[in-house]
Amino acid sequence: MKVFVSAGETSGDRLGASLVREISRRRPGITFFGMGGPRMEEAGVARVADSHGVSVVGLFEVVARLPAIWKTARRLERAARRERPAAAILIDFPDFHLRLGRRLARRGIPVVYYVSPQVWAWRAGRVETMKKFVRRMITLFPFETEIYRRAGIDAVCAGHPIADDVEERLRKDPAAPRRPGRKRIAIMPGSRAGEVRRHWPLLRDAARRLAAEFGADAVVVPAPGLPDALFPGAEEAGVAFHRGDPEPLLAASDVLLVSSGTSTLQGALCGVPMVVVYRTSPATMALARRLIRTPHIALANIVAEERVVPELVQEEATVERVREEGARFLASAAASDAVRRRWAEVREKLGPGGAASRAAEAVLEVLSA
Repeated sequence: MKVFVSAGETSGDRLGASLVREISRRRPGITFFGMGGPRMEEAGVARVADSHGVSVVGLFEVVARLPAIWKTARRLERAARRERPAAAILIDFPDFHLRLGRRLARRGIPVVYYVSPQVWAWRAGRVETMKKFVRRMITLFPFETEIYRRAGIDAVCAGHPIADDVEERLRKDPAAPRRPGRKRIAIMPGSRAGEVRRHWPLLRDAARRLAAEFGADAVVVPAPGLPDALFPGAEEAGVAFHRGDPEPLLAASDVLLVSSGTSTLQGALCGVPMVVVYRTSPATMALARRLIRTPHIALANIVAEERVVPELVQEEATVERVREEGARFLASAAASDAVRRRWAEVREKLGPGGAASRAAEAVLEVLSA
């Protein structure tokens, strides 16, 4: 039996790898092919396309990459037509996967969508689009499941696998050692090249100032597959590189300077205070501000249902503001401890472990139907 699986960014690559491993453990005879990153390839997915080729953020930024994105979509569709998979698992990345999913469903391939598009935050009309071709929706949060069920879509909640991933990695390596008497500043500027280009100079310069002020070491955690060339000036700023799982480093850090995204949940589960930043093009931000309905942009704050840590967006994301907010956590144990207590509550909200197992069961039910 063959299964098509596709993820378009680093967080999806991690989720896809965990899901594929769990399905393979339960049903060893299944083979996987499609699009992903290095983690999915390690899990046994034969890559037809590399996800870095289509990973772009911003409604207007996508335009410049449309030829490459369309070419990748056609390549994936041809592979699915040739291999005739028993099902297609599409992971997050809705602007790409909603179009691909419709085309695969027309060819009679059952579509399982893993990680609900955030219709509760913006573009709620997507629910009606997905109703036409999604065989099963697998959500990360219980409230999402109810949205889809009310619309008549078969939906199940698996919970968020990141909680299992973080727990497992911290069990293997509880904390990365640091120099005695030195604080640590961790930097995660994004999983896509475009995000890194926008955020890295800002976070690098803020980290340099904080390191000098508080006697700290600064360490950047590049997403898998991103080259060192995307991080110019790191050596001059005294910023070291950490290649590998970020959790042990985060668990032993005093503050995290981070781009909004799944990395904020990683940081929360590791108990580290953080300063969240996000920059995009003025046109994309103007449109987003008209469409987005949630008061927070950081997933960790969204799950907490309050602004636990600062979010500096667009013109607010300056070196001085990042330095100011980071200094608050480096200077005050009380401020840091208050955040850590709230992050413990976020961990509880993400539900019990075993999310990858529940997601795998949901996929296997479709395959057995």
